[in-house]
Amino acid sequence: MIDRLAKGVLAVAGVAIVFMIGVTFLDVILSKVFHSPLRGAYEFVALAQVVAISLSGARAFLSGRHVQVEIFVAKLPPRARRAVIVFVSFLGTVLFAVVAWEGFLYGESLRVAGEVTGTTRIPLFPFAHALGLSGLLMFFLLGRELVRSLRGRL
Repeated sequence: MIDRLAKGVLAVAGVAIVFMIGVTFLDVILSKVFHSPLRGAYEFVALAQVVAISLSGARAFLSGRHVQVEIFVAKLPPRARRAVIVFVSFLGTVLFAVVAWEGFLYGESLRVAGEVTGTTRIPLFPFAHALGLSGLLMFFLLGRELVRSLRGRL
């Protein structure tokens, strides 16, 4: 289930990337040809970047496209290798639990305060919630890896 959810949010991240390309293209054309840039283009692209980057992390982790340093770990004996993997998975699980928690708390504080972007008045809280969702997905994925490594299935 978590794999399907990661794939679904990756589709949202892909839409955000296409949106950024479209906004940038439109802004350049409007600026250079009509001397009238797209109002809020910077905000649109910045917010779409938040969505694209945060929501693509879980799928990158699942497909093994995240940063890993295995040179040191690969040379360890099997028990030590397993201990390192358990430790790193535990640290990652804790880290992303905090990221998720703080992302949702921050989003809620933005919602309560009514924070919006300066030019286009787009509410900011959904983007902080997207960061929280990303952290939650990574928490579940790393938690699953932690359980697997504790059971000896790496």
